[in-house]
Amino acid sequence: MNMYLSNELIPNANDRIICVKVGKITRESFYEMARKYWAVKIDRAKKATHVLAIVGGHVSAVYIPQEWRYTDNPQYEGRCEFVGKEEPNSDYVGKSVTSYYGRSQNPVKYINM
Repeated sequence: MNMYLSNELIPNANDRIICVKVGKITRESFYEMARKYWAVKIDRAKKATHVLAIVGGHVSAVYIPQEWRYTDNPQYEGRCEFVGKEEPNSDYVGKSVTSYYGRSQNPVKYINM
């Protein structure tokens, strides 16, 4: 069995996923780093069933968004954030998403959306 392929993210067909690249250095809680100030269309984001926090091309945490809204922070006007719950036992944790990003510099990637 090819270990590379076994570590690739293979999403459930019913899951609507937003991947967000977060920094390796924790400035605040990991949840806070993953959940806010994203340049996404809020109507599209509201369809997501999962938000995957990506560090170094791999899923570090999985969140189930319960609400998406525009941020109140005037420094990030027009950006979106979510409120959600962590899913620590998700099968997605540790999986590689490098094949989804390719050479893209965009920190947000949609899967099955």
